[in-house]
Amino acid sequence: MRDERKAVPGKPQARGIARRAAMLRAATELFLEKGFERTSLSDIVDRSKGSRSTLYEYFGNKEGLLRAMVEDTAAMMRQNVGIDSVAQGMTEAGLVELGVRFIRAVLAPDVVAVYRIVASEGRWVSGIAELFYQASVQEQKSRLSDWFRQARSSGGFKDISPDDLTRLFVGIVLADFHVRHTIGLDPTWDDDEIQRHTKLAVGIFLAGIRLPPD
Repeated sequence: MRDERKAVPGKPQARGIARRAAMLRAATELFLEKGFERTSLSDIVDRSKGSRSTLYEYFGNKEGLLRAMVEDTAAMMRQNVGIDSVAQGMTEAGLVELGVRFIRAVLAPDVVAVYRIVASEGRWVSGIAELFYQASVQEQKSRLSDWFRQARSSGGFKDISPDDLTRLFVGIVLADFHVRHTIGLDPTWDDDEIQRHTKLAVGIFLAGIRLPPD
């Protein structure tokens, strides 16, 4: 039976950050191993070596833990992509940098773990799939669209909307690597391979969106 106690608002103090992180790490491992429904609060408390009072204080219940995972994942992706620090302009160098950052952010082990949990449990936990999509996927797409809106202003490119540019760019950069990585077929993808693939993908992307010479 699910514990329906509601989460208590408030941010953890500095001394509680490690305990909060330990509980999230334990919950992530257990949700992947046993599934959300079969994982009990006692399981999480035992593995994290924490206490129920700490769990209730920071998360409230299992749903609160899952929501915290999703929110932390979104913040991690935002930090890892760091799109605001990528130089503007539709240049090969800028797009390669952006693509490499995006790939690394999406394929980070913690992000993949939470993605797997949401894909498995999203239909059973009310609102969690929508939260993941909006906080992680849609937010990054919106940021990329804003970047393309400014970058294409330099001219010389076909009249393609920023949203379409984002979909095209993400599709060609990620290819099938995200699917393969998520289902465990590509446990590692080294920096050389990321760079080689991204440079090739960006070259094809730019060739497709540039206006033909007069």
